[in-house]
Amino acid sequence: MTEPAAPLPPRGPGEEWHPEPTDGPLPDAPRAEVTERPHPLTPLIRGWVVLLAVVIAFGRDYLPIGREPQPLPPLEFLLSGVGLVTLASGAAGYFSWRFTRFVIDAEVLRIDSGVLFRRSQRVAFDKVQSIDVVQPLAARLFGLAELQIDVGSHDRPRVRYLSRTRAYALRDYLLARAKGVQAQAEAATDSTSVLTDLGAQDEVLIRVPPPVLLLAAVTSHEFWSIMATGVVAAVIGIAFDHPWLLLVIAIPTVSTLIGFVGRRVTGQFNYTLSRRAHGLRISRGLTSLTSQSLPPRRVQAVQISQSPVWRRLGLYRIDLEVIGWGEVTDNEGKTGVSTILLPAGTMEQVRVALRAIWPRADFEAVELHQPPARARWLHPLAQPFLRWGHDDALVVSRHGWLVRRWQVVPHARIQSVRVAQGVVSRRLGLANLEFHTAGGQISPHAAGLDAAHVLQRQAELLRLVHHPAATDLSEPEPLPSPELSEPQPAIGGGDSDNSAGGVPDQADAGPDARRADQADDTISSTE
Repeated sequence: MTEPAAPLPPRGPGEEWHPEPTDGPLPDAPRAEVTERPHPLTPLIRGWVVLLAVVIAFGRDYLPIGREPQPLPPLEFLLSGVGLVTLASGAAGYFSWRFTRFVIDAEVLRIDSGVLFRRSQRVAFDKVQSIDVVQPLAARLFGLAELQIDVGSHDRPRVRYLSRTRAYALRDYLLARAKGVQAQAEAATDSTSVLTDLGAQDEVLIRVPPPVLLLAAVTSHEFWSIMATGVVAAVIGIAFDHPWLLLVIAIPTVSTLIGFVGRRVTGQFNYTLSRRAHGLRISRGLTSLTSQSLPPRRVQAVQISQSPVWRRLGLYRIDLEVIGWGEVTDNEGKTGVSTILLPAGTMEQVRVALRAIWPRADFEAVELHQPPARARWLHPLAQPFLRWGHDDALVVSRHGWLVRRWQVVPHARIQSVRVAQGVVSRRLGLANLEFHTAGGQISPHAAGLDAAHVLQRQAELLRLVHHPAATDLSEPEPLPSPELSEPQPAIGGGDSDNSAGGVPDQADAGPDARRADQADDTISSTE
C-alpha cells in the first residue's frame, strides 16, 4: 500500500478530478490532482480596462483640452467602433480564460496560461511564504478575488480571478500545506464580513477606525509639508505683486492635499490586524480590499515613527522591512503588498503589534544611551534626541528632532555591523555604527558614538549576532491575549514627549509603567 496523498481542496466550478490509486507496486504511480479554471467572469473583469483605455485614447481628440476639438463622427461609426473593440476584447479575454488553468496536486501548484505562447509556473508548497487575497474594485463588485503568492522573489505568481469564498479556501489550504499540515481545505463560510476578511476563529489584535485614520492624515508631517509649500509659494507671489498666482497655486495644492488624505484613508480603511492558525493577517482598503498574510519569520526590522503633532495625540506608525518586499515604498493607497504594520495607533497598539511578530522580545526593556556632548557639532539639532542601546535580543536606535523614529532589529537578523567615520568625525573622536540586514530599506544605525569604544561595541554586537541566544524571536510564547480592539488616541492630551525625549507619556505606559521611574534611556519613560 502506498502512502495516501495529502487531501485536496474541495471542488469548485470547472474542476476535473483524477483519482489517486490506493495501491500498486509502482512508486511513481499518478497522484490525485485538481484542475480548475478561473471564474467565468474573469474576461469581463480584465477586459473592461482595455475598453476604457481605448475609449480614452480615441476620445481625447474630441474633447476641448487646450485645443480646438474635432467634430464628432457619425453615431453609427461610434457604435460600430465600440462594438468592434468590445467584441475583440471579449474574444481575447475568452481565449485567455479558456487556456488558463491551475492544477493542484500533492506537491505543487501549477499555473498554465497563454494562447500562442504557453507559460507554466510551478509553485512548490514548501516555497510558499505568504499569500495575499486582493479584491480590486471591479472584481469586488462581482464577488471575485485574486491570489498573489509570495515565494520569496519579486515575481509573484497570481491566480485570478476566483470567487471570494473559493479564494479564501484555496489561500487557507496552500498556507496549511506550506506549514506541512496535511489538512483538507474547507469552504470559507465562517467569514463574518466582506469588509475585513475575518472568520469566526480569527483573533482581532488591532483595529484602526476610519476617524483615527483621517485625524492621523491631516496631522501628519507630510500633510503640513504640502500645505507649507503652498503657503510659501503664495507669499512669494504676493511679494512680487502677482496676486493671480494665488489661484494657480491654490488649485494644485488643494488637489494634492485631498489626494493625499484620500489615499491615506481609503488605502488603510478599516485596517485590521488579526491572528489565526496559519499566522498573522492584515486586511485593509475601502474600494479595493486587500487581505495580506504577514510572515513574522521574514521581518528583518521595524521602524516606529511619530510626527510633531502626533506626539500630542499619542499616535505612532510602524513600518516593516520584510525580505522580498524591499521594492515597495509608497503603498498607502495601492492594493497588494504593503510594508505598513500599523498606519496610526497608540503606544499600547504598538506593543501589541510588535508582540505579534516578535513574542519573545521587549523593545521597551532595552536601555538606551545618549552620545557624548561633542556630537552636537555634527548633529546640532538632533543630538539631544539621539539614543541607542541593545540587550541580548534586540538593537534599538532613536533619532530625529522633528519626526522621531525608533528602529528595532533583532540580533538574529543582522548580517553585518560596520563602523563608519568621516573626516570631521575622526577629529571629534566620533563614529557611527551601521547594522545591515537582508532587506536594507530601514537601515538601523547609531550615530555620534565615542570612537574610543566603538570597536569594542562592534565586537560585542557581532558576538551577540553569532551567540546561540540570538534565536528567532518570532517563535510564539504563551502570552495572555490582550483585550484590545479599538483603543482611541488621547486627543488633546498632554505632550507625550517632554523636552528632549520623544517617548511615550507615563499615562500611556500601560502595563509597562513599572519602567517609568528608570533613567531617560528607555522608550517608555518620560525624559
